Amino acid sequence: MGFHLAIADACRTAQVPYDDLILTIAAGGYPCLPGAEPGSERRFDETDLLALYVYGRLLAFGFGALRAGEYACRVHLALRSASRAKSVSIVLTPNGGKRVVVDRDSTALSPALLAEQIEFDVFAIRQFLNRRVESVPQA
Repeated sequence: MGFHLAIADACRTAQVPYDDLILTIAAGGYPCLPGAEPGSERRFDETDLLALYVYGRLLAFGFGALRAGEYACRVHLALRSASRAKSVSIVLTPNGGKRVVVDRDSTALSPALLAEQIEFDVFAIRQFLNRRVESVPQA
């Protein structure tokens, strides 16, 4: 994917309610928002759009907006570090915290952890977003 979408177009593409994202941003709950650094452009690239998609799915799964923003930004950071990732998971740790795991080896995690995770197929999401970028009218 080679694109840079404005925030409203990114929301339409990732099927995220624009107003929900704006409220989360206003509350400080989406720190990976493009353009947060002074002088940078507020346009969504591929990794930004993948994280936005994860944010929307977490909202749909019942996560609160601030928690969804926090985990989406953890996913964003992980995907920036591993741009060729095939999957990314949010895994519950034994102490009740959560962590993001990229391209995890399921044999390296305990069976108890495998039951407490949300896994995203990055390849499938990329394909979905590519189709959406091509079909959703951009402003």
